[in-house]
Amino acid sequence: MAAREARRMTNKTPPEGTTLFLIGMSMPRLRHPGAWLAVFLAMPRMLMYLKRNPEAGLLSGKLYVGVSIMVVSYWRSAEDIRRFAADAQAPHLPAWRWFNKRFADRNAVGIWHETYVIGEHETITSGISPWGLAEAVGAVPVGPGTKTAAQRSRHNVAEMSHSV
Repeated sequence: MAAREARRMTNKTPPEGTTLFLIGMSMPRLRHPGAWLAVFLAMPRMLMYLKRNPEAGLLSGKLYVGVSIMVVSYWRSAEDIRRFAADAQAPHLPAWRWFNKRFADRNAVGIWHETYVIGEHETITSGISPWGLAEAVGAVPVGPGTKTAAQRSRHNVAEMSHSV
């Protein structure tokens, strides 16, 4: 395990196209685990596959289980997400086809996702190792020009526009 970084950190400017992908699951019928357990178990398998196959484009991803179930992931690009989703050799497409045949539009288990190509943004961590975007693309100490949220946001937008 990496040593914990106690100082304030912000993300390195991500490469153009870096994408945040959120995906979650809801279980409207908890009493019917057959309707949601297989869907839930598919996600850790996909994350393990993506971590073993970095060429697929995942930069980092974490599964969160609470009132809702969600994965927060960062990718090289939205196109990498689409390519992974359509790859018959990867675990997503067979699972998606199975879900659609068995559960789509039946109110037994729900799936949602959102895709955001990173643009204007700011990240801060303090007292923990880099998390989220800073973990995905790297972190740098907060310093002159990045001490406030507005400065970090302006810095990231300026850096991204210079890389175009």
